[in-house]
Amino acid sequence: MTVVTFRVLIILLADIIIGSLLDFVRADSTREFTFVFSVCPWLTWVFGAVCAVSLGYFVWSLVKKVDTRRYYMTPAMLFALCLFLFAVVLLYKYLTMMMIVSAMVIASVLFAVYYIYTNLLY
Repeated sequence: MTVVTFRVLIILLADIIIGSLLDFVRADSTREFTFVFSVCPWLTWVFGAVCAVSLGYFVWSLVKKVDTRRYYMTPAMLFALCLFLFAVVLLYKYLTMMMIVSAMVIASVLFAVYYIYTNLLY
């Protein structure tokens, strides 16, 4: 399998895992209450720190001009995934489930089209 296929499959797997976890949290009101008031504040700090570290890794790889063509998970993909997780946790109280899933699907389709398009035509 090519690297592009693995990248698209990684994003698909991330979509499935994130969607399943969000569906699990939203299924029960007690579980969602516990998540919003007990877990979500901690996850905001954790994903914020992970997002900052992944941004640092992304900038480091750009400055050092690291060849990431053969990486299954590029620094840009890692930063985008961490940023999305941080945004979901940060805005969980304000967004509906449909908005989160729609953003996730649209971003994944755009990502897949971009990688397949650039691989086939260039």
